[in-house]
Amino acid sequence: MKKLFPVSLFLISCLIAETGFPAFDVFSSSAELGLGGAGFLNPSPISAKINPAVADSGRLFSTSIIRFPASITSQNAGLSLPWKSGVGSISVRHISYGTFEGYDSDFQSTGTYQSGDTWLKVGFAKPMSRLPIRYGTTAQYFSSTLKEHQIKALLFSFGSVLTLHRFRAKFGVSFHQVGKMFGGEILANGSIKTKTVLSGSKQLIHLPLTLFLDTIFEKNTAEPEVFLGGNFKLKNGLQIRWGTSSRKLDHNTKQDFLRSTLGASGFGIGFISGATSINYGAFIFGSGVSVHGLDIGIKF
Repeated sequence: MKKLFPVSLFLISCLIAETGFPAFDVFSSSAELGLGGAGFLNPSPISAKINPAVADSGRLFSTSIIRFPASITSQNAGLSLPWKSGVGSISVRHISYGTFEGYDSDFQSTGTYQSGDTWLKVGFAKPMSRLPIRYGTTAQYFSSTLKEHQIKALLFSFGSVLTLHRFRAKFGVSFHQVGKMFGGEILANGSIKTKTVLSGSKQLIHLPLTLFLDTIFEKNTAEPEVFLGGNFKLKNGLQIRWGTSSRKLDHNTKQDFLRSTLGASGFGIGFISGATSINYGAFIFGSGVSVHGLDIGIKF
């Protein structure tokens, strides 16, 4: 089991593009996986990649489980419901990196210990009275644990979305991870980097397809990342998702044609029956390693 620790750290670091804290860019819903990281304007109470102004208009409970390589697991649950002329939301997310054997400087066993990250997030989104604009904000408490060491943070995100009904299009801007990290003198060598996200979505007229385009600007990063995804809504409640991004260039291992083509890509499928939705998504890295997720949503 102890051999899983360096493997886990390596794989988690591969999931993101050099952020100070990699867990902030980890997938938390199957829709994120299926859209390849795109979809900041796709409503979900459990999504980590979302504009705070975006929210489902009704009452929705959603839960998911994401399975990463090296037995890393993400479990998520969220709830959104109407509140004070807007929509309030609350979610809990947890990533477990596993249980490991501890050793002292003399290589004597000190017992097992666990490592994981936990988020508690609350949010509120509301439309403006005279303009087709929604605005919203979220606040989240973050705690990361490795053995007896902990790092904590209090972070805020802000966003707005403009809806152009005539063109079936939406445009959004959001600011993420604005706050402060505290505690953990030994582990706190990194920093939490703020992000600015420009987003757009377009529902096509002649196809049952909604396209999502997101551009992420990260502090102290020279080049922005671009994500493109689509969601087909077919008959009988069936949905098919796909997505890719500019990370395809970084993920290209040039090992073979198939890995080069599918690397940094997401695929997903969903089914809606009445008030219940079931979704599955997968994301494939350039190395051929994949992440899988399943979530269930219930409107009430």
